[in-house]
Amino acid sequence: MSESTLLSGSTAAKTGAFAAGKSMRSERAAIAIGSHLVLIVAVITIVYPVVWMIFASFKSQTEIVTNIWGLPQSLRWENYSEAWANANMGFAIFNSIVSSLGTVLLVTILAALTGYAFARFRFRFSLAIFLLLIFTMHAPTPVIPLYLMLVRLKLTDSLLGLVLPMVAGGLPLAIFIFRAFFQSIPSELVDAAKVDGCNEFSAFRRVIAPISTPAIATVAILQFVSAWNEYFLALILLRSPEVRTIPLAIQVFFYAWGRTQWEQVFAALTIGSLPMIILYIVMQRHFIQGLTAGSVKG
Repeated sequence: MSESTLLSGSTAAKTGAFAAGKSMRSERAAIAIGSHLVLIVAVITIVYPVVWMIFASFKSQTEIVTNIWGLPQSLRWENYSEAWANANMGFAIFNSIVSSLGTVLLVTILAALTGYAFARFRFRFSLAIFLLLIFTMHAPTPVIPLYLMLVRLKLTDSLLGLVLPMVAGGLPLAIFIFRAFFQSIPSELVDAAKVDGCNEFSAFRRVIAPISTPAIATVAILQFVSAWNEYFLALILLRSPEVRTIPLAIQVFFYAWGRTQWEQVFAALTIGSLPMIILYIVMQRHFIQGLTAGSVKG
């Protein structure tokens, strides 16, 4: 083979490699641009309404109408104090905190123990029972039987009567998350604890629970957000103003003041939304770890 043939072959190979590299770079750039555009649209769609609500909560009634998209000309902090008083936000926040924390505590404890049992033990009909629990995640809530049962138990118009149905509704998803997480933990950890004298429950309490922070945080965030925003159950179960939660108190306040005092409505909405935003910002890292922890075993 002549030297010119070798040189032409080498040149063709280099040209092909350069073209392939350029094509890959162009493809990566297109993917990066497309993904960034999707993220920008998502941020505008999700974040901007929250930002607009906060801006509107500092405006006057006239400014909300005349300056819809702009920044508030001055910060009207009195909107928050007036909304706090007129919407009884003190009672509402206290009731929401009590019901949400109660739901989180009960769901986390019960689901962790149940998920550990499904992950560690093999008993008769265990898979069928687990699949039945998963099915209930998508089943509609039997409202009328639930209401009649709570009436007979004299639990209507009370926070306990609100917490118990929310716990029942939150358990299936929480059990699913805990089971997936516990299956990713090596069984040798529990075996080593048993060698040191622990029984199954002691091994769970001393070894498994301390390293389950991602799963616990994920379940806690999901349940707290769900309980904090629960409106339908609160609407049919709570009657007295003293036991209203945030969504119900804001709904009542909107019908009473929303047509004339929009700035107070937005202030009340901001007060009710900020705890959720702060909670997610603080627990974001644990939340993401908990969602991905059960995806890889071992």
